[in-house]
Amino acid sequence: PIDESSLRESLIQQAQRGVDVTEAERELQELDKRRSKENFYIALYGTVSSGKSSFIKSLLPEQQIQTHVLAGTTKSIEVYQYKNLAIIDLPGLDDFDEESEKLAIEETLRAHVVVFLTDSDLTQTEMRNISKLRNTKKPMVIAFNKADRYSDSEQSQIVEELKVKTEKKYPVAIISTGGMETLVYQDSKGKQKKKVVSREVNIQPLLDSIEEVVANNPEILHRFRDASMLMLAQKKLNDAESEFNKQTGINIVNDYTKKAVFGAMASVAPGSDIVIQGTLATKMIQNICGVYQISPKQMEIDQVIRMTGGKLRTSVSLILAVAGNALKAFPGVGTAIGGVTHAVSYGMIFNALGNAVLESVSTLGKLDAVTTQQKFEEKLLGPAQTLAKDLAKMALKIDK
Repeated sequence: PIDESSLRESLIQQAQRGVDVTEAERELQELDKRRSKENFYIALYGTVSSGKSSFIKSLLPEQQIQTHVLAGTTKSIEVYQYKNLAIIDLPGLDDFDEESEKLAIEETLRAHVVVFLTDSDLTQTEMRNISKLRNTKKPMVIAFNKADRYSDSEQSQIVEELKVKTEKKYPVAIISTGGMETLVYQDSKGKQKKKVVSREVNIQPLLDSIEEVVANNPEILHRFRDASMLMLAQKKLNDAESEFNKQTGINIVNDYTKKAVFGAMASVAPGSDIVIQGTLATKMIQNICGVYQISPKQMEIDQVIRMTGGKLRTSVSLILAVAGNALKAFPGVGTAIGGVTHAVSYGMIFNALGNAVLESVSTLGKLDAVTTQQKFEEKLLGPAQTLAKDLAKMALKIDK
């Protein structure tokens, strides 16, 4: 379980670093709000035709509707409330996309119980969503709606299939949420006619199933809801921290790439051997590791520089060729550009080394020489053409 006080303290610390903690903070504010109101939240799933609207009307005849437009999206979720009972009406499964699914799972984590409404045996889409709901470990009731369309034997068969498909982990309630239905019948003269009739409402079996789920210990449900929301807040904080660290690391790599180009233009003589500048590389590696609160020993940094430098010796001619080709894209530069070619090459090397270190550290949580060497090799000539042209522009500005 996540320690709430530690999470709130971590949120403050990350905010002080400059991490955007808005989403995580919003999650904790929502938790505080729900605790204070002591409402019981039901997350309602189902297709558009499963009878969600009539279910809400039959359960909450005097409901108040609150529409929540979800931040950063065009999606909205309606919360229907009467006294201390609130139903979260999630988008219909027919309209689920990746964004809807993510938001629905988040709302499920904030709820106490899930009601999954279906009007027949489960489709592949419904099964896929139930499988994902199972991972939330939320209490769930399967509500078999519009059951009056089937005979008793058909109802029993469908209920059994629902139980088997859900591995008998959730109760199945046979209900009728009312609404209108068009019946086709033959009159006394044998002509087909249609008439609209209202369905009888019977949701008591579902209420009994929910009560059974809650009856064991209502406090446990509240604590479970709190734990789920804390996990959601922690995930959002982790995601925000990862994005911040990644962007900070990229900025460091770009900064040291420029320094390598400037340094080469100022002090590297054309025709001299190309090697990784140890002092500059050490500072770059230390700064990248510092973002992830890692403090490698100097011998570990030296090993990274030595191993990547070994790979560099077999690639120098290719790097110089790429740098030379990049400079051909600038008319009027001429051929006496040895210093600029070297500067572009150094920029490419530091960019590859920095990104290799960043990827290794962010993935493994430590500075690993072997992984860094592999990543360095991949990145050294991978995006080389585009990068070389950008570095050439920079070097030519310095040369003026």
